[in-house]
Formats: sequence, C-alpha cells, structure tokens
Amino acid sequence: MGKSYVILKDAPVMDYMHDYVALPKNYGSYEYFHREDVKAIRETVFAALDDLDARTGLTEEVKGYKKVIIKPNLVNVYHKAGFAEEDYPETTDPRVFEAVVNWFRDRNDHVVIAESSGKPFPASASFVITGYDRIAKHYGCELVPLERRPVARYMLPKAEVMKEILIPDLFDEIVTGDAFYVSVPKMKTNIYTGVTLGFKNAMGTIPYFLRERNHTHDINKKLADMLYLFKPNCTVIDGIIGGEGSTPAPVDPVDVHMIVASNQSVEADRITTYMMGFDPNENKLIQEADKRGFGDPDVEIVGNVRVTKFKPACPSLMRGELHEKYPNVVVVAGHTLNGAPEITDPNNVTPDQAFALEQACVGGCLSSVGFGFACDDQSKTSHYDAKLMIIVGSGVKINGTRYWFDGTGKPYTKEDIFNSGYRTMAMGMCTGEDMLAEATFPIKRCCDPAECLNAVSNSLGTVTSQLNPVTNTSLVPVAVPKLLSTIYWRSKWILQGKAVDVPQEHGDKIWELPPLSTEDAKKDYISWPIPPLTTQQKIGGLTDMLNLAESLTGMFGMIKYYTK
Repeated sequence: MGKSYVILKDAPVMDYMHDYVALPKNYGSYEYFHREDVKAIRETVFAALDDLDARTGLTEEVKGYKKVIIKPNLVNVYHKAGFAEEDYPETTDPRVFEAVVNWFRDRNDHVVIAESSGKPFPASASFVITGYDRIAKHYGCELVPLERRPVARYMLPKAEVMKEILIPDLFDEIVTGDAFYVSVPKMKTNIYTGVTLGFKNAMGTIPYFLRERNHTHDINKKLADMLYLFKPNCTVIDGIIGGEGSTPAPVDPVDVHMIVASNQSVEADRITTYMMGFDPNENKLIQEADKRGFGDPDVEIVGNVRVTKFKPACPSLMRGELHEKYPNVVVVAGHTLNGAPEITDPNNVTPDQAFALEQACVGGCLSSVGFGFACDDQSKTSHYDAKLMIIVGSGVKINGTRYWFDGTGKPYTKEDIFNSGYRTMAMGMCTGEDMLAEATFPIKRCCDPAECLNAVSNSLGTVTSQLNPVTNTSLVPVAVPKLLSTIYWRSKWILQGKAVDVPQEHGDKIWELPPLSTEDAKKDYISWPIPPLTTQQKIGGLTDMLNLAESLTGMFGMIKYYTK
C-alpha cells in the first residue's frame, strides 16, 4: 500500500440548487455541457482526481485493471416522488457522477455503472429517473442493477457480525483483483449510522435479504466487517449539495460546494464527518473501522478543511423533531439488550433512562419507523394528529411483571398499553410473540425497513410516501415494470440453480461459520462457493421472491385507494 491522501476541492460559489437529483432533458447537448454549474462541477471533480493522480499514480493504476466499477448511492431517489418538494438531495448528484465517469472512462475503456437501490425500488428504475442510463449511453458504459445478478459467497473469519457475506458476481471481480472499484457517495447524514459516506456505500453491494440481517444495533459492526473483503480503490464524495436529516427519508439541502477524493475510504469519511460538524471519534461506524485497523493515521489531507454544520439525523421518536411534530404518538420503551440501563424500580425511572431504553437498538426497527414518520412529515398530506402507541423492546421484567416506559419515565404494563385506547405498533421480533399478536400494527421481522415503512403508512391510515401512485410520476410507468423485470431475473437465476441472496431470516443473532482451522481463522476472507441449489432451495428462493411481489400488491392497492 502506498501513501494515503484525501484531496479537498472547493467548487466555485454559485447556484447549484437545481438538477442535483435528475438530469434535465437536454443532457448531452451543447447547451447542457456549457452551463456554468455543469462546467464548474466537472472542473472541480477533475481537479480533485488530477491532484490525487499526481500524488498516487492513479491513472496508471486504473489502466492496469480489466474494468472500472463505479458505484453511486441511489438508495432512494426523490424526484417528483409525491412529497412536498420536487427534489431532495438523497442520492449522488448526476452532474458529479457524470464527471467521475468521464474522468475514469478516459483512462479505461471498460467502465461499469453498478448499484442496487433500496428494496423494493429497483436500481433499474433509479437509473431511469436520475438519468444515469443516459450517462451510460453517452460514454458507452455498462449499466448493471446489482439485485439482478447471481452472487458469490465468502467467509469473513475476523468479522464480529457479518461472518457470511454474499456479493454480486460483478463485485467478485473486485475481490479477485480484476476490477477497480470507485465509490461515489453523497455527503449526508443517516438515521442508522450518523453519516453515510464512502465505505458505508457498500451496503448497496450486498443482496436484499442479507442487508436485513443484523440491521440492528449491530449495523456499524456489520458494515466495518465488509472492509475485510473489499474496499474502494478510490472514493469521490459528492459534497456539492449535501443532505441533512433522517436519511433514508427525504433530507434538506446543504450548500457545501465541495468534492472529496481519496485512495483511503475510512480517512475520506473521517475528515468529511468532521467537516459536516460532527466529531468522527464519536461516530460508532468510524470507531468500528478503527478498531479493526482500517484507517491510516499517516494520511495526508490536502486542501481547505472547512466546516459546514449539518443538522444531525435523530433516531428517536421519544425526543426530537418527530416527537414534537407528532404529539399524539407515544413511545414506550423496554429494551433489555445492547447495554440498555438496568431498571429495578418501575416508579423511579428518569426521562434519560427511558430515552436510553429506546436508543438501545438504533440501527433497527426504531430508525426504520422513524424513517416512515419522516417520509410522512415531508408528504403533502402529513398526519400530525395520528394517535398511536409504539412498543419498543421486550419489556423490563421487575418482580415478574414486564414494564415499558414513556419519555417521562412513566411505567406501562402490557395491560396498560392495550387498554390505553391507542392503536398500537409492536416494533420487531424483540417485543415478543404475545405483543405482536395483540398489536394493531405488528412488525414481525427484525429488521425489515420496508415492512417498517409499510407499518407506519398503515398506522396513519393512508399512504404518504414515494409509493403514492398519483403524485409519484415514475411509480407506475417506471418502477412497476422494472420491479417485475427484477423479479423475473432473480427467479431465472434461481431456476438455473444459482443463488441471488440468503434465505430471508430475521432475528437478533449472529449467523456463525462452520469450524475453521487455526490458519483459516487468521485470514481476512475465504472463498465459500455456493453449491448448485437443490429443489428445496429453489422453492425457498422463489418463495422469498413473493416478498418483492408483495410490493406490487401494495402498489396496486394504493392505486385503488387514490383513484376511488
């Protein structure tokens, strides 16, 4: 490994607050490429990569690979998606991404644009909405929706959480050294991990159901574990228009006008976190990467380190902005996991202790439900008067009775909750089968963000998110057919005996590896090929496809609701 650099380049100060989600219709024309903002962004991206090239020999390195894989962040594309604003800076700016593609395309003839968006919205639809498909056509690049590809499997012996990992066959070429990997994330906050930047962008490389595994208080460990298998060769962070708020919900724009380029993803994330106004030493994701030795204390930062303070994501319904906006939503928390405070007297619980009980599993259902409410908040018909009691955790057992506590520290028994007159939402498997059975809106998996979003929509009595088929102009003409195509491709691979995902299993547990030798246990990763699927495994895989098909059922149900 050579020396690590992080290059910071300020873009000229001007108005960038347009076309930061989707390309205009005249993309590719003389008029488009000679716009002042487009030229300024391109020059800034080129300057950052040229500077990194001069210090690291990036050009010669790129030429030595068979292909370059460039991954944006398109987890949720919010363009004319049925919310109060037409655009939200959730995804990698296509103006930035186009410049990155251009720079690498000049140095390697085989460039692949690859992404897997958040379930159930397919990446192939995101490519169309953002205009990335037109970028690919303009530069003669491949365009690969990763959720449509069969997977390769590896063991991660040193991992703390994600000991088994599956990646699309395309990304297996990164592991084998045949492909150069460029990560191009958006500079934004995140409700699960505080910030979501360079190496967290890798969440979009693993298949749908594997993403749901350990999408809990263990999410930071899980993401750091992935670095044992592969890391970005180059990270280019889109900081032209940042996003602040509760990603993956719609976020507010932040005018930063900066590009960050690096050959060390952890250090790129560290300095960017600082420039967003947060202490990187307090960020649990960066802490986990450091604990495993993935940072570089000798990194050289080149450029103007300036702070633009971002509003933090708030993974709480008990406190913060969402609590203030939804005064009739009551959270009662009773976690007993992940260092939750020990309660011995139910009548002497402080608000801070109750808050700590709620926050014991930030990376799971709590944040996903918060995502749902944040989507409602940005909708055109927000339901701030919703009357709902949300149950968090299994309950703290004291003298044989289980207790949950609201934001004031007031105790609730099971009987208190279900006799309160409120509709109820039981949040995840950890609440227990008895609570799930009685709740008005049970979230039965741990943790499925799509299920949590649906539970919130149902609890509000209508649909207020990007799944509104009347106000989201791309849902029916683009997303529905692309989702059908995704189901077709995944089913096709399964019928050929090739795995596309892990079985859809949930639970707060670690999926362990088979016994390893002392020598193998010291390795970063071990190839673990998946045998051809058995008939029973094919049936199981096709059954899991129904999870995606259910999304279609929900969409058409919403069409009926909105057109009745």
